[in-house]
Amino acid sequence: MNRFKHRLLLLSLKASTVEACFSVPMLNLTLPNFPFVIAFAVTSLGWGPIAVGLMAALPHLCNMAQPLMITALRRRLSLYHILVLTFIFSALPWGFVSLLPFLSRFARDTSFAAILTVATLANSLSAVSWSAAIAELVPPRLAGRFFGRRNLVFGFWTLLTVFVVSTLAESGKDDASLILFGGIFAAAGLARLIGLFFLTRMTFPLSVTQRSSVPPNFSEIKAPLSDIHFLRFVGFIGLWGFMLNLGQPFYTVFLVQILQRPLGNIGLLTGLAGIGGLLTVKGWGWLSDRFGSKPVLHVCAVLWSLAGLTAWAFAGERLFWHLAAGYLITGAATAGFQLCQFQLMLKLSPTNKAPYVAVFLALSSLMTALGPILGSVFLNLTPDRLGIFFGQTLRDYHVLILGSMVGCLASIRLLGRVQEMEAKEPEAVWDSMRRGSAINPAVILATTAQMILTPRGLFNLSSTSFRAVRRQVRILGDVGGEIVDGTSEILRAKLGRNDKEL
Repeated sequence: MNRFKHRLLLLSLKASTVEACFSVPMLNLTLPNFPFVIAFAVTSLGWGPIAVGLMAALPHLCNMAQPLMITALRRRLSLYHILVLTFIFSALPWGFVSLLPFLSRFARDTSFAAILTVATLANSLSAVSWSAAIAELVPPRLAGRFFGRRNLVFGFWTLLTVFVVSTLAESGKDDASLILFGGIFAAAGLARLIGLFFLTRMTFPLSVTQRSSVPPNFSEIKAPLSDIHFLRFVGFIGLWGFMLNLGQPFYTVFLVQILQRPLGNIGLLTGLAGIGGLLTVKGWGWLSDRFGSKPVLHVCAVLWSLAGLTAWAFAGERLFWHLAAGYLITGAATAGFQLCQFQLMLKLSPTNKAPYVAVFLALSSLMTALGPILGSVFLNLTPDRLGIFFGQTLRDYHVLILGSMVGCLASIRLLGRVQEMEAKEPEAVWDSMRRGSAINPAVILATTAQMILTPRGLFNLSSTSFRAVRRQVRILGDVGGEIVDGTSEILRAKLGRNDKEL
């Protein structure tokens, strides 16, 4: 393969990382099941638990609707054109949030619901097309390292965005908050469009940029339904999502409405989760490449459940800041869980990945969507105060959140039935973590404490991250050329050498 094609692939890998630095922070501000949008709905629009539950279920409902829609679009458009179209429709609606202060209460609620629906459906469609497109660029043997480093880069910008935006949002009051949130959401939509610009700088294979000469048939959706190993994985992710989302969407409601914590505290906790992911995502990628995605997924699920169970059991009027450690650990576990979930989904999918990704999102979301809906019903039917626990009021939120964590622990048994070729046992991952081979808990806690407790912490994080970005871009460029050559021995040597440098 000639030098020109080497250069195109190198630039595509870089552009993919830059695109994520604009798109992912925007998604963290605009997804209806994420803390920022929930905080806006609760504080500025006055939405209650039922509305929050339906809003948190919206992404999963859209995922259920997308298989037929994505197949219909693929009959007329290429994956690349679907990507461009869905990026635009996920960004533009957020500019209309700035008009909400001038509308009546009913029009304000219905307009925001419409914005959420259009943008979230577009995000669901773009997730399928992006997953199928990026799989054509990054081979499985490189997936852990590449996505780990890519996630590390955009994780810093997401963290910084959450801190800054939460601080700004806390200064808004009443109608002024609507205007302020409108500006924030409009800026988020603009960031998504900038991300689209860098997406267009990528060079994809013809299978992505051109519509197939044989249009996909709706019957291709049946193929994943006959793959027992794939369906077992879908079942685990669906049950996990259901149990987790029984309580997760209501964390912010509990903190804002019940504990009366300011939005700045919510932003800090969310930022700590981002720090946890930022400091560990490279390690998770290394572990998944060495031991397999399934065992790392198992470890992350256990960490997530136990940390959440411990943290929320004691959260209340008297004890609050211990949640910082809980958010840090669950943020680290979330980064590994999402990375390995994506990798394992691609590993279990054949060459034609689009219908598998579509079915994966639809079936897992079918179960996950029930979580926030049933959670909101539970909160609406049960008494607010249920007793006293360790000197604090035991509330219905405690029962809901702790029940969801126990359910998450129970669901991990299903993961054991999923098969991944050449995957090691979870004990190997635990042993590697104990030895600090890739993830050292002591270093993570010390680094986080320095960032939070010293005035120069964030500045030091910025300086370190900018240096890391420059190193990672150089590494990705080198790796890109080696992917094209197909020289796996050189690839492994290069990655091992760069790991030591970093």
